[in-house]
Amino acid sequence: LSQQEAAQRQPSEVELIIGESIGTQPRFAVPDFIILTDDPETTELAQMLAEVLWNDLDFEREFYMIPRDTYNTIPAARSMTDIPFDRWREIGADGVVIGTVKKTNEMVQVQVRLFNVRGQESVFSRQYTGSARNPRLYAHTMADEIHQNQRGLRGVARTKLTFVSDRNGETLIGPIDNRTIKEVYIADYDGRNPQRVTVNRSLNITPSWSVDGRAIAYTSYRRGFSDVFVSFIYEGRLETPAAGNPKEQNWLPAWSPNGRQIAFTSNRDGNPELYIV
Repeated sequence: LSQQEAAQRQPSEVELIIGESIGTQPRFAVPDFIILTDDPETTELAQMLAEVLWNDLDFEREFYMIPRDTYNTIPAARSMTDIPFDRWREIGADGVVIGTVKKTNEMVQVQVRLFNVRGQESVFSRQYTGSARNPRLYAHTMADEIHQNQRGLRGVARTKLTFVSDRNGETLIGPIDNRTIKEVYIADYDGRNPQRVTVNRSLNITPSWSVDGRAIAYTSYRRGFSDVFVSFIYEGRLETPAAGNPKEQNWLPAWSPNGRQIAFTSNRDGNPELYIV
């Protein structure tokens, strides 16, 4: 994903914030994006981007999001300069997000602006150009940047979950038949785009993200006993920092706040105790 700001922001720039009183949620609307290439894929993309952006903004409760099913009576904007502000004001919108989508082969270009309905002026503008393979990422990026622009907060729309699941329905390798396995997965914060991290067909539990979001520590029984593993998911690298064995087993890893150490439980002295490595 590459990003290009429509207007370069200077250190002395005054931010334009939508909303009249402190403590009151501005009312935002996000209609379907404007289609610049007339084909079914772009039409679907325009709707999906608006829906995902609406959900992202609604999730954090910083804005009151006007339900999308109330937009039916409002004429769709035909361009960034042809917006029916008077109609948006009738339903109580303080801000309206207008976007455009243009698709070329496997690339997509998305422009988005947040308009102050009363002042009829743009207070936020961005352009994104990149692959069309994961278009939800554009909407997540918009949501995080709108939160930063309007609230001075870091949004969570681009963060990732890690969890364990037996969704593949595989069974455990070894002497015990018909026992389901649990593998480690990651997904977008809203549960979409799940991806499998472990593929060892054993019991993998208690995943924990590193502070920088580039590694996951977890407990795995892949060698027939419990040990702490760290998967560096963007490098394809695997480490066993606690160096367990059948007699000295390790489990329940947790990262330190600075990400330099891992705390875990181990029976290496004969009793379960806490260690760091």
